[in-house]
Amino acid sequence: MLSLTGQRSQLNERYTGLLAQRGHDSQGRREFHIMVRSGKYRRAVVECKRQSTPPAKATTELLNMKPISKLLLILLAVSTLVAEKCVLAEPQGELSFTIERTVAHSGFDGTKCWVHARAGAIPPGQPGNDSQEPLVVMTMQKLLLSGSDVFYALNETRSSDLGKSWTKPHEHDSFARQVVGLESEKLPTGASIAPHLLQAGDETTVCDFTPQWHAASQRLLGLGHTVWYRDNRVMHVRPRGIAYAVYDASTKQWAAWNTVDLPAELKFQCAGSGSVQRVELPGGDVLIPIYFKEPTQTQYSVTVVRCRFDGRTLDYIEHGDELTVPIKRGLYEPSLTRFQGRYYLTMRNDDHGYVSVSDDGLHFTPQRQWTFDDGSDLGNYNTQQHWVTHSDGLYLVYTRRGADNDHVFRHRAPLFIARVDPDKLHVIRSTEQVLVPERGARLGNFGVVEVSPNETWVTVTEWMQPAGVEKHGSDNSVFVAKLNWNRPSQLVKQFDAWDTIKTYFSPPQPWRGKFGSYKSPLEFADGTKAQTPADWQRRREEIVNEWEDLLGKWPPLITEPEVEVLESTRRENFTQHRIRFNWTPNEKTTGYLLIPDGDAPHPAIVTVYYEPETAIGLGNANRDFALQLARRGFVALSIGTTETSEAKTYATYYPSIEDAQVEPLSMLGCAAANAWHVLADRPEVDSQRVGIVGHSYGGKWAMFASCLFDKFACAAWSDPGIVFDEARPSVNYWEPWYLGYHPQPWRTRGLITEDNPARGVYPTLTATGHDLHELHALMAPRPFLVSGGAEDPPRRWEALNHTIEVNRLLGHENRVAMTNRPDHAPNDDSNEVIYSFFEHFLKSPAE
Repeated sequence: MLSLTGQRSQLNERYTGLLAQRGHDSQGRREFHIMVRSGKYRRAVVECKRQSTPPAKATTELLNMKPISKLLLILLAVSTLVAEKCVLAEPQGELSFTIERTVAHSGFDGTKCWVHARAGAIPPGQPGNDSQEPLVVMTMQKLLLSGSDVFYALNETRSSDLGKSWTKPHEHDSFARQVVGLESEKLPTGASIAPHLLQAGDETTVCDFTPQWHAASQRLLGLGHTVWYRDNRVMHVRPRGIAYAVYDASTKQWAAWNTVDLPAELKFQCAGSGSVQRVELPGGDVLIPIYFKEPTQTQYSVTVVRCRFDGRTLDYIEHGDELTVPIKRGLYEPSLTRFQGRYYLTMRNDDHGYVSVSDDGLHFTPQRQWTFDDGSDLGNYNTQQHWVTHSDGLYLVYTRRGADNDHVFRHRAPLFIARVDPDKLHVIRSTEQVLVPERGARLGNFGVVEVSPNETWVTVTEWMQPAGVEKHGSDNSVFVAKLNWNRPSQLVKQFDAWDTIKTYFSPPQPWRGKFGSYKSPLEFADGTKAQTPADWQRRREEIVNEWEDLLGKWPPLITEPEVEVLESTRRENFTQHRIRFNWTPNEKTTGYLLIPDGDAPHPAIVTVYYEPETAIGLGNANRDFALQLARRGFVALSIGTTETSEAKTYATYYPSIEDAQVEPLSMLGCAAANAWHVLADRPEVDSQRVGIVGHSYGGKWAMFASCLFDKFACAAWSDPGIVFDEARPSVNYWEPWYLGYHPQPWRTRGLITEDNPARGVYPTLTATGHDLHELHALMAPRPFLVSGGAEDPPRRWEALNHTIEVNRLLGHENRVAMTNRPDHAPNDDSNEVIYSFFEHFLKSPAE
């Protein structure tokens, strides 16, 4: 095998020659050499593999494009490297890191000390962090030295310069102790788990807190658990709950904390998530390892709870296997990570540390003691271990016996790090390093935060108990041990399409089996109820006729469309055509047809929005559905209401805006149905695999189109407001361009009031008890995804559960899904679920 220098030289020579042959100038070749030397092309390999770019074809096409850009040069190198199975990939050597130790705070007053220093990182560009660097938020608490685990309110310190400086610790009133009052008074947070264990004067707060960035909601979410005191001593028999709080970086405040509602079982009356590491799933679900027991018992068990976080509330979905050992206090203080497609769980026990592994994060192999690779015991006991995870390597951070540390309480210092063999589940002794040296004080309670792909930090305080530890040099320093990687951790897509979406077909526990005040779509107009699939077909026809009578009948669809190609452009791995066609009998529209490379027929998508340019990548971020899906091998047709959006009439009016005979939103559905025929007529498209997607205004449009036209195989609706909600100004179906059409002059835009009432068919719909869940039911058994934001919070499951019931009658499950985020705007994470949804339901040829 060639040396590193030889491989680089051969690679440079090969591509310099190719670029010269194709006429690219010396500047372009210099740019390419820079990319090769910097290793940036290697990171693009992952993206090329993710998009399944056909290497040979992509290389040829990229070489033919002038002028060549940096990005194209990178992709050129990547394409050929992938084609050659990376034979020429530049070897990176063994993964390694350097350790940089800094001190965020120090000082010891002999009465209290800082403990539980753990940090979360808010990425650049997020609200409250306008800088180019991550904002690191570290939480700590004061501990009373004369007691045992006597904690006070949470404090926070921040660094915006990668740990060079830190703000003064700030105490948050939202974490002040809450007190049990008289019977008539409201109970403190978390007391409802087991109120019978409490009495007046008992106090509670949150401890063992760990903040971590939650990408789906774009919020910093902190987890810990409750602790209860009586006479300022930890109660022996007490409730315990999973506590959480959300940080607002703009105001630098933690919101009031809350607890997760677990199943009403005795074993969960004492269940906590203190000091744990969790795993975030695409779309918002969180895998949280917890430990639990009945309050009067002493032995803990560990499980992983799947919860859903919408940016405000953390709700229970399910939990997995329950692990324990019959040794003293069992297993507790677990930490979870995901590495190269598998889940790894480390657990504390009074005598040994334990480890287990899982393929799905819920079902684990039997626990086993941690050992070194020579078979000897790791020596960790009665304290935490946590993971450091890089895309190319898995590490354990721990304390242990046998390090000339018998003078340290439970041998909880120094803090070590070593690489883990992920297959054999042991620690490789030769890789062990001291991460934070000991100075007499214990270092067993610590946190890990991935600050950037290049840096991972371990944060820990010197715990100044028992008395006298300072004689060895400790002073309650808050250490930040920075691991600087020799290569960045790659942002690799770790989940296949089904793994990404499967969790979102299940409502969170608070909304399971809840139907709200919505009338069942299974109920006929005469009050009887559909009991069989045949009954449902009759009821479905009844719904269609009722809504058609209310909304107006569509004109005949244009089943043999005439399409004019106005312009064609080569882009990435697809060709973009600007086209014009009739989308109503008397109106043409201009849109964009994106046709990917590769063997046809392809699955296809109609994207809808205010104008068609946004979906092809020429508008606001994260609304480029057509572009992203074309990259993934879908034919995409982007359409929009450019002219009417500019005129602020927004919709399509048939036969005219002066005398519309079809409600405008329904007519938009008709236009999308005609767009479906444009795709179905293309030889590159499998007409049985065509979906539709839109955001906000486009979400309403996509919803009506897919519900009213059953040839759309599936659909994704991004935060349209999926039911009527007159308290939300953006769920504005009453406006004249949606379902409240009336001749101009139109009502003043805004909420319905006595002075500004709704007009047109909308008041008739609501007065007669109709709502949009009836249209959702027309999708069954076709699958759909609600990508919910500000307008579609988790309570929308009350409407969606009705369609689940229809699918259940038809013998189908996993047909109705919803994700939730707090903001209206889509983001990378929410969109990844949309793309995975279409990949799962449309990529396989229709049966």
